Amino acid sequence: MNKLTISQRGVHMPASAMRKLAPFADEAKACGIDVIHLNIGQPDIETPPEFWEAVSKFPEQTLAYGPSAGRSECIDGMVEYYARFDIPLTANQIIITTAGSEALLFALMACGDAGDEVIIPEPFYSNYAGLATMAGLHVVPFTTFAQDDYRLPPREAIERLVGERTRVILYSSPGNPTGVVYTPEEVAMLGDIARTHRLYLLSDEPYRELSYDGQIATSALHLPGMEEHVIVLDSISKRFSACGARIGCVVSRNAALMETIMKLAMARLSAPVLEQIGAAACLVNTPTSYFEEMREEYTRRRDIVYERLNQIEGVYCPKPAGAFYAMAKIEGVDTEDFARWLLTDFQHAGQTVMVAPGSGFYTTPGLGHEEIRIAYVLETEVLSRAMDLLTMAIRRYRSEPANQ
Repeated sequence: MNKLTISQRGVHMPASAMRKLAPFADEAKACGIDVIHLNIGQPDIETPPEFWEAVSKFPEQTLAYGPSAGRSECIDGMVEYYARFDIPLTANQIIITTAGSEALLFALMACGDAGDEVIIPEPFYSNYAGLATMAGLHVVPFTTFAQDDYRLPPREAIERLVGERTRVILYSSPGNPTGVVYTPEEVAMLGDIARTHRLYLLSDEPYRELSYDGQIATSALHLPGMEEHVIVLDSISKRFSACGARIGCVVSRNAALMETIMKLAMARLSAPVLEQIGAAACLVNTPTSYFEEMREEYTRRRDIVYERLNQIEGVYCPKPAGAFYAMAKIEGVDTEDFARWLLTDFQHAGQTVMVAPGSGFYTTPGLGHEEIRIAYVLETEVLSRAMDLLTMAIRRYRSEPANQ
């Protein structure tokens, strides 16, 4: 008897680099081990009180569908928010989505057809590959390197990847997983490539406020003459520490594109309503001091992780300039096996750490197998303890005959 088959889309859908080891973490916890999660960008900073207050005062007695483009107070809140960054927008240039993931999926589906290509600098956020697969697009990567602080290569290295099926260039700055913040010149270069080759430029900007050491993130929406090309993907998850709210948006001044994305939004009816109410309150009422304190706190956390990692023999970590992630190379260590070993074979004083293996942030075969990504989203005392554990674990892993 023939078995039912799985779609090729399902077969080729990659697992999340951040979550695929979760069953091993669950088993460790079941054995009484405290697992410190460095694998996922879930901040421990409190969500602004404005969010909870707005939701608690929701006046409607029936929780009905919202408009497919988003509730007016949430869209207006986004318009007001972007205006603070000298980005003037109108309401019809914003569509509220179920987090940034849906924003990217909608954008890819609107920009390309099955078999078309999206160019992305790697390492990149693991779920870009999964969402591209869902949209039927093929990822064409170009590699950036730790020794170059993950800066973009020369223009010609990117342009040589542009082919007949190329439709999109996708990037993030401040970047996940590297923490890179592209210069205005780098962003302008990507924009000019997109304009020259008639491509869409998708800029993923959920970490806009999180850049350090005086650096400022440049939005693609600041590029002149790019109204037709630029699509910004955004989310409240990180800037308001509201990952569970699942509210994001697509922003573009390309009217035809937004009409297409609107049809996709109609097909899924609406984004979560209560969460839009909370998001709107955060966008309008959260004081600037919230972001200043958040940036200072993440700078302290960044410094702990960066300095401690580089003190470990055979480990190199470039200094992240933004977001809250660090990529570290552990020389001579298969980090896919190491990340699993941390959860199955290592503990000290009842604790271990969970990291994301680096290979999940690349699509070029063979890359990332000596790298890990760390999310420095925990308070400094916990991060210091996690760095102690990671230092001990790397030494022990290297000393075991089976791993040599």
